[in-house]
Amino acid sequence: MQRYLAATLPGLLMVISGLPVALAADPATNFHSTRAPVPATECQAHVAYDRDLTLPGYLLPTSAGPRTCIPFTTVAAHPTAADRGDFYVDEFTDAKLRERWAACKLDKECHDRVYKQVMARHPPNKEYNLKDAHGRFLLGKIEEKGGDTDLTTIRRPGYFSRPPYNEAIAAVDAQTYMVEFTAPAEPYERLHQNMTADIRIRGWYIQGAGIDDGKGARKRALIIASGGGGDRVTAIDDPVDKAYVIDPKTGDTIPDDDWPNATTGVKGEAAWRQVWFVLHQAGFDVLALDRRGVGISGGFSDTNTLQQGHDLLKIVSDLKSGEGMRALTPAGKVATGHAAAAAVKGATSAEGLPVFFLGSSRGTMSSGWAMTINFDKDCSYDLPAIRCKPPVRDQTVKGTILIADFSSGVGYLESQTTPKDDGRGPGRDRGLFIGGSEVENNIVFFPSSAILAGIHTWPSAFFARGLWCYADGLEGEMDSYSRVKGLKDLVVVRGPHPFETWPAEEKARVEERMIAYARAAVLGQKSFPGRRTWTNMKELVATTGDVWEPSTHPTVVAKP
Repeated sequence: MQRYLAATLPGLLMVISGLPVALAADPATNFHSTRAPVPATECQAHVAYDRDLTLPGYLLPTSAGPRTCIPFTTVAAHPTAADRGDFYVDEFTDAKLRERWAACKLDKECHDRVYKQVMARHPPNKEYNLKDAHGRFLLGKIEEKGGDTDLTTIRRPGYFSRPPYNEAIAAVDAQTYMVEFTAPAEPYERLHQNMTADIRIRGWYIQGAGIDDGKGARKRALIIASGGGGDRVTAIDDPVDKAYVIDPKTGDTIPDDDWPNATTGVKGEAAWRQVWFVLHQAGFDVLALDRRGVGISGGFSDTNTLQQGHDLLKIVSDLKSGEGMRALTPAGKVATGHAAAAAVKGATSAEGLPVFFLGSSRGTMSSGWAMTINFDKDCSYDLPAIRCKPPVRDQTVKGTILIADFSSGVGYLESQTTPKDDGRGPGRDRGLFIGGSEVENNIVFFPSSAILAGIHTWPSAFFARGLWCYADGLEGEMDSYSRVKGLKDLVVVRGPHPFETWPAEEKARVEERMIAYARAAVLGQKSFPGRRTWTNMKELVATTGDVWEPSTHPTVVAKP
């Protein structure tokens, strides 16, 4: 155990055994990863936004030169020859992370360092107490009255037709319903705040025309979108604002992420509204949600991604039954219950549409949990004792689309983290942060290895990520991909974690590939054309388009 503590508890020498932690969860499976080979790296290159690090890479021909170093994040932890079993699952379970947190608590330096990060994610989200009227307007905040909230006060897609926004999403206004779902209080709220009231989750339901089945007919299917940490469905995103500036003295990038500011509620939301528009144009229904606790949704806490996974599955169920639902139609009428579900589906049948979960960054955690709970097992990682139940097995769920993905879990934590990451949870102490959040606050934020452990049960999946994404080392995404037995694809781009900063050509390619994947999954196809094939990590890196996120410039290496 000490070797694994060393990877997650820098400076801690004490090893504790026999800790009173419920170990019944995370039952071992006989599944083993078939991750593609990882050739030795060949060079190093600097990346700018949002890492400002020198990373390892492979030498490949590009338009910049025949020996261009293409960098990527790589994993920190590696199994030894003595390790048996599924290393990246077995050594990073929630039970083991709780043990490591218990050991950390006995060392003051470790405890103080990590507990500060745990408390920094302590509910509520800062916008919960936001009183500034202009800031609330930019974020799209509404007056929260639970089930009596006025749905007509939610900003509609048509708002974004005006300059300077000029967003394509405005064209779907006539097909868009304001929807509301009911969800229970989560463990932190019940156990720490004595909150028991239901909360309301809201979003846009954009009704699609159906995808072309190739036989002259159309088939309806639904994509449920869950955003990243800063995303808010109706937030204003002024094109005058930029995601970062470059320090003229150091050349480092300075993220401009203190939102809302004078003109923008959330930077990057326009890019996601464009994705929803493109999916709608392809025929899909799109349900774009604000997670509990932020934006147009109610709630106190927004950090428990496990509960957000439960919310997604409940929404899939409620769209069949109408339980706890309200919907404001484009004509301005409010429907409730079964009538609300029938209105958004355009049919009275209780049969659900084929469903995909589309997650970005934090949304990949909730989407990954929803897939895990539906296909693998349902475990109480946010309660004092971890106990597992059989999966939900809703057969209308056909797969998931994960962009800037965390599904591989903390075992694939990258080898180089930034000081900013190290101070807020995603950095070197991520494993301890997970254990501390579960034990101290009954909150699951970043995933352990629990999602990775069950990916082999998923029917299909689509992955896309920037090469220097901080969610995991590139090997982790390869592992997640390798475990999917059904329809799948993995797209990589020369860019960082946030999708909205990727080159326009690559964003368009990702959109085209996710549509091809989802259409094939809905129609029951075994494959779909246009995939860029690869057999090892160097070949995967070579599948990127020959464009770079603008702040990072190609590094060409001279022949030795």
